[in-house]
Amino acid sequence: MHLEEQRSTLEGLKIDADKGFLTMHFNISEYDINEEKLFSYFNSYQGQRYWFRSKDERYNIVGIGYIKSISKDKFSSAVMSEEKAALYNDIQQVDLDNDLKGRLSLFGGIKFDDSHKTDEWNQFRHSEFHLSKWQFSLSNNELFYTFENNGESLTQTFDEIHQILSEIDSHTVQESDKPELKMMKDIFPEEWKTLVDEAVDRLDEDAFLKVVLSRQRLIRFDSNISPLFLINRLNDESGTYTIYYEKNESSFVSKSPEKLFDIKDNALSTNAVAGSSERTLDDDENRQSKAFLLSDDKNLYEHALVRESIVEDLKPYSHYVKYNDIPEIMENKYIYHLHTPITARLKDDVDVFQLIGAIHPTPAVGGMPKALSEAYITEHEFGTRGLYAAPVGIVEENNNSEFVVSLRSMLVRQRSASLFAGCGIVKASGSEEEFKETSVKFTPMLNVLGVEWSES
Repeated sequence: MHLEEQRSTLEGLKIDADKGFLTMHFNISEYDINEEKLFSYFNSYQGQRYWFRSKDERYNIVGIGYIKSISKDKFSSAVMSEEKAALYNDIQQVDLDNDLKGRLSLFGGIKFDDSHKTDEWNQFRHSEFHLSKWQFSLSNNELFYTFENNGESLTQTFDEIHQILSEIDSHTVQESDKPELKMMKDIFPEEWKTLVDEAVDRLDEDAFLKVVLSRQRLIRFDSNISPLFLINRLNDESGTYTIYYEKNESSFVSKSPEKLFDIKDNALSTNAVAGSSERTLDDDENRQSKAFLLSDDKNLYEHALVRESIVEDLKPYSHYVKYNDIPEIMENKYIYHLHTPITARLKDDVDVFQLIGAIHPTPAVGGMPKALSEAYITEHEFGTRGLYAAPVGIVEENNNSEFVVSLRSMLVRQRSASLFAGCGIVKASGSEEEFKETSVKFTPMLNVLGVEWSES
């Protein structure tokens, strides 16, 4: 149904005066709209924009303008669930087409932990989810336009949206210049290797089995990093999740291979992802890398720890949990991972924030046992993880959702980018090998920034 035909739906519509917000839900298939056009056209909203794209494009959503947010300085699944329900209950939604498929959603994330060693994450609150004024569901060619219910004329609002969509359709995106590299360095490289060695000495086969240690690489440019440059570069790699999340002057960027979970009609799907090896341009080397992963005791042990932890975390909230005992290979552009799909049928009264609280952090990003490894990370890591390795994603009113473990990520602000990477440390780990593994894991963000790194 064309947009003009949808206009007649507004005639005689009864507005619920008790609702704080109205959402118009459109079919916009007649318009040529993509991510770059949206970020270019809505440049004035910089600091209040996001892009979330699923690996399989179940979701491909661009949000513009944070009209209402749920935000807390400490995570509480009960409080977040209550506030999510209250916010959705305060919205009257008007569907302007009979064949609409998408649903209004909130986007946001929950920081990895409560650490405040450094202040670069201060513009993001600990737990924060946003309802956007403009929510473009590009996978469905649909738009949700949300505004305060203050008596405005719906037909006038409709006409204004029609005009803006026409302007976006014809909008020309100017090419963004690549910033010139000024400086790039690893943060505390030798100290980090020493930390790995100390962690190996601390680990044992019973009480403290694994800890994931992360490190950072700092890159500075001679000019500000353009959001449009990043949006363009983020389209370069397929087969991963895409996150671009602005908050005030900071932007969080991730090309993560790892899903925390997704929910559709009370069916949950997740993965155990742990154990990795480098992918190159040489087919013989890649065959050897995959064979190594499937037979290496250290990687198989680490993977089994992650899988069993996720399964045990899900059991109290599920009627059943299913998985295979033998892992598969997940192929990304730069890295291979051991991978086990896991599915569960959720109990009816389970809320998405309960699941986040139960599952995060998985042993793939924290360690085992959870409490001991989290405490070790908080005490010994040199920086603050913030949204790195944290749950970031989309949640709908009915609990349908998709959350990513935001690996392969960076925090961008003006002329600088802080890249994050980590690896699982077990008793058999060696600091030099783990340092090289984290260097490989920086590659996706280096590619987004258009820079190269030499280990020499």
